[in-house]
Order: sequence, then C-alpha cells, then structure tokens
Amino acid sequence: MSLKKFEISFRPIALDDVPNLVRWQSEPEVAIWWGEADISEDELTSKWTARANGTGAPYEMKTQRFIIVVDGHDIGHIQAYDLWDYPTEDKEIGIPKAAGLDVFIGEPEWRDRGAGTSAVRQFIDEIIFAIPGVETCVIDPDPANKRAIRSYEKAGFVYAKSFYSQSNKMDCYLMRQERGQR
Repeated sequence: MSLKKFEISFRPIALDDVPNLVRWQSEPEVAIWWGEADISEDELTSKWTARANGTGAPYEMKTQRFIIVVDGHDIGHIQAYDLWDYPTEDKEIGIPKAAGLDVFIGEPEWRDRGAGTSAVRQFIDEIIFAIPGVETCVIDPDPANKRAIRSYEKAGFVYAKSFYSQSNKMDCYLMRQERGQR
C-alpha cells in the first residue's frame, strides 16, 4: 500500500512545546484515549514541563519523547521506550526484545490524512529499530479506538493479543511489528 508523501521529522520535546502538548492532550479526541480527560490544565502543564526538563518520576526519564513535524507543522507527539525498562509492563506484554510506541495527532486538521500512519512508519524505522537489541515494536491502543487500530495496521502492525493492563488500568489491543516485517 502506498501512502501519501509527507516531509516528516521528529524533534525532542522542549519547554516551548508545553503549550501545544497541553492543548493537544486536552482535545477530546486525544484525552479520551490517553486516560487523562479529567486532568486539569495546570496538572498537564506540570507533567509536560517536567518531561521537557527531563525531570520527574524515574519512568519519565526512560521514555524518549518527540514532536511530530509534518510539512513544517507541529502536529502531535510520539514516544518510544524500551520495555525492559518497565518490568511490570514488560511482563504483561510478554514479548522479548520489544520497545513500545505511543502517539497522538494533536492538530485535528491533520487527522485522517495519512500523516499519522506515515509518521509511525518513519518513527519505527528511524527511532525504534535504532534502539540496540530491539527486534519488535509494540503499541497497545484501547480496543474501541478503531481509528488508531486502522492506522497502525496500515503502518505494518498486526494483532498480537487483547488483555487488561493492571499497570495502566485499561483494556489493551496489543499490536506488534517485527524488524524487517514491512
């Protein structure tokens, strides 16, 4: 399947990105899937400021976070993490040599255009599979998030299993992509 060509890049989040990150995560289309619909703007600002500063809880510092830039526009957030740095989640998922990916498209006008799918594909190639020892990339959307599931399938992910995550307190539709799968 051929995807529309976009000029895509990723840059680490910075303090200047906090207002957009807070606005994006407050969007109903994002908040519902990120489980933070009831978090105040001040709490979101504090969380993203800590992440941009590289401070906070130990797990906060083990995740690589980026702004997705498409055709010169900041459109969303994408992050990567080594599952072995998160033992509880690693045990729940049960896939060795795996890294996780989370993403949201914050700008509504960039949804349903293929930019997210293209960004995920490129991110997997450039960031995820550049992590030493990683052979599998996993993503675990809510089973009801059909838009995300379709996008991840187009990006090369396949269904692995459904489970309830005790650590994240949510139902998960686990999808995986092996190095060299596409």
